[in-house]
Amino acid sequence: MQIHDVGRFGTGSRAPQALLAQLIGRIGRDEFGPGLLDLSRSAVGADHVTAFATTAGGGLRTIVAENGGPRNVARTVAGRYVQHHWRGDPVARLLSARADRDRRIIVDIHADDVEQGDYRRECYAAIHLDHRLSVAESRDGRTMRLNFYRGRGADFRDEDIGCLGGMADMLLAMLWRHDEAMAVHPTDDVEARFNARLARLEPALSERERQVCALIGLGVTSEGIGLRLDIGLNTVLTYRKRAYARLGISSQNELMRRLLS
Repeated sequence: MQIHDVGRFGTGSRAPQALLAQLIGRIGRDEFGPGLLDLSRSAVGADHVTAFATTAGGGLRTIVAENGGPRNVARTVAGRYVQHHWRGDPVARLLSARADRDRRIIVDIHADDVEQGDYRRECYAAIHLDHRLSVAESRDGRTMRLNFYRGRGADFRDEDIGCLGGMADMLLAMLWRHDEAMAVHPTDDVEARFNARLARLEPALSERERQVCALIGLGVTSEGIGLRLDIGLNTVLTYRKRAYARLGISSQNELMRRLLS
């Protein structure tokens, strides 16, 4: 594991300015996450990106979870990380141990640097990730961390670290602002919109039935829904069956039509 002080980096010559400019325009919108994924591919060759912020109450929430490919495994793994593993993250320990809390750091982490076996297995090995480049900071008692991942045998290079260092101040500022904007405008959140739509479509749906259907609409697997809601797989399937019956549908495609119509 290598730790770098962001202050030693200047403006990164490889920083994709056009993508950064587009990302600024997406702050507070659902398109911010996919835009950050595009930037991660161009800037540091990563195809999996997450961002997390601690809450005032001492918890953690997911700000961004995106990956390439047809399945959004990033969102599922992020839910698992928030529920079970984030306090064991080496970056979390580094941030909590720093006396100079306003300084930003970049940490180059290999999966082997993660001491907890279940964390390493569920958040790295299970989705074939091996290397992580994180930029993080503490601010007013809260922390923000942005993570870029690569698969096995694809280490980050010094030039990748330099590029991220050149963008770090701007990226962190955008993430804080995006987090604030989403908190101020919760109806901009897709999951919240789906939940509200379901309540209008069928008031008889229970809160859990709405939550399960909203997550299905986001493409989360049944296993991922169980992890997000901290319930068993059979319970997820029961809620889905009941919700589909109340809605008069029998498939995910029908559910999506109801959510988006």
